[in-house]
Amino acid sequence: MAEAIERVLAGETVRLLADRALYWPARRRLLVADVHLGKDDAFRAAGIALPVGGTRQDLDRLTALIDASGATSLWLLGDLLHGPLVDTAWRAAWAGFRARHAGLDMRLIEGNHDRAAARAGLDIERSRNAVDDGPFRFAHAPGPTPEDGARFRICGHLHPVVRVPGFRGRFPAFAVIDGQLVLPAFSLFTGGWRVRQAQARYACMGTELLDMGPA
Repeated sequence: MAEAIERVLAGETVRLLADRALYWPARRRLLVADVHLGKDDAFRAAGIALPVGGTRQDLDRLTALIDASGATSLWLLGDLLHGPLVDTAWRAAWAGFRARHAGLDMRLIEGNHDRAAARAGLDIERSRNAVDDGPFRFAHAPGPTPEDGARFRICGHLHPVVRVPGFRGRFPAFAVIDGQLVLPAFSLFTGGWRVRQAQARYACMGTELLDMGPA
């Protein structure tokens, strides 16, 4: 196991990080998916008791990744928000995070949970559709199986998880499915979709990343 694993995708070197993020050295870009800011607030508003601090913990992890990688940009591949509640506790945590990284270029490729992004005061660039850059197409969700010569899609949305022999529970994972790289959900407070067929799987096991091969 390792803290990071390098792979060449579409001729470009990328780095898969154990803490559920992808780094593209050529662009000095950090990419994460499915942060789901305010999910704990939404559950508490619905009467489900949860401890506070989940959003702040996720943003602290993101800060650590930015600092460690030396990234100059951060792209969020959809579902940065969880729901329509924009005046709850996550706002203060996000404002502090954005101020701390005022010089960082940030872009949100909007996902199905980001309907409130336009009025949320995020202070970042937003794209409603997939964005092409170099050999990659960055999107929130997987698309149709790509044709030969098409850009390589990098996305989120599925919250892939895997079981690891000898360990209890399920672990978030990077998965190459139908020729597309699906990132694990970045938020610590999410469910998961178990990967049963994939060309490659990488289990995020705390501070270590495990190459599990195909399924």
